[in-house]
Amino acid sequence: MEKSHLKEFIVKTINDDDITAKDINDDTVLVGEEGIFFDSVDVLELIVELENKFGIKIEDNDLIKEKFKTFQTFYDFVLESKK
Repeated sequence: MEKSHLKEFIVKTINDDDITAKDINDDTVLVGEEGIFFDSVDVLELIVELENKFGIKIEDNDLIKEKFKTFQTFYDFVLESKK
């Protein structure tokens, strides 16, 4: 999966007109007040959509903050989950 595809997927999932794929770089914080996802409900929605669209199974024990810290850590996690 290319980074650009994941960025577009994130933008579509969060459905926020103020954020575009160009706004997301490797260091973009995903979760928290400084991030593009404010809370765990947003993350859960992203995970459900990711599993449905890409057939990636994400286990509950994978849902740790470090894997969602930045776009790069999330991208690495998605790539690893696809294997």
